[in-house]
Amino acid sequence: MKTVSYLALVALGLFSDATLAQSTEIADKFEKFDRNHDGFLTRSETAIDPALWSRFSSYDKDKDGRLTLSEYGLYASK
Repeated sequence: MKTVSYLALVALGLFSDATLAQSTEIADKFEKFDRNHDGFLTRSETAIDPALWSRFSSYDKDKDGRLTLSEYGLYASK
């Protein structure tokens, strides 16, 4: 039983590290897009990524004309 628990902990640790690395990568990309460093992405800031620019409104869940890190994360994690 202890072996199974240790394996589960190791697997959970590996998954957590991978998730953290992906989150960090997404945040780094978000910061590069955010040229004015206001914590949001406008449609014009996303113009350097044609796929994101063309789908901007579908990721802008609250329809405020800008993407939060969370909203951008939906796009970047696909």
